[in-house]
Amino acid sequence: RGKHNRSRSGWESLTPSEQRVVSLVGQHLTNAQIAARLFISVPTVKSHLNSVFAKLGTKNRGQLAAAAHRIEAP
Repeated sequence: RGKHNRSRSGWESLTPSEQRVVSLVGQHLTNAQIAARLFISVPTVKSHLNSVFAKLGTKNRGQLAAAAHRIEAP
């Protein structure tokens, strides 16, 4: 694994996996539904969400879903 030139916070800091999880949270899927859709475990989804919450400064899924909708809206 090489060095990543990714920011430590904000949307640009999210990994591709975290971005996929955020997109599915924005579709109001549960952790179990996200896990099934991405072929990962529920604990992995929770880990991605905890990382995303820290990077974006969001406190819960509702804030994250609202932020995701703002970003994805044209």
